[in-house]
Amino acid sequence: MIVKVVLKVDVQDGKAKQKAMKSVSTLPGINSIMMDMNERKMTVIGEVDPVEVVEKLRKFWFAEILTVGPPEVIQEKLPPTPTIDCWIPYPYCYPNYPIILEENPNPCVIC
Repeated sequence: MIVKVVLKVDVQDGKAKQKAMKSVSTLPGINSIMMDMNERKMTVIGEVDPVEVVEKLRKFWFAEILTVGPPEVIQEKLPPTPTIDCWIPYPYCYPNYPIILEENPNPCVIC
């Protein structure tokens, strides 16, 4: 199961950041790693055990798990589908028998 793990990692500079990201990237199942140096937070997304990530980081830095949960799913915003609601008499059925056209552009009507 893919999880999103947010960790607090006590790294001081860019070189330590690169080393921390490289050490975590060796774990199997990692999809992405991001590091926010302002807040000292590392975000790891993938099929990975959060405890293994912390163990890998604690060899060199103080690290703790802040949150573990499902990754956010980015959904494309599609325009709403227009609905057609009109009544059209069908000439081969009973007189004034209405047909309701729905979202399907090719409705099948059997009389």
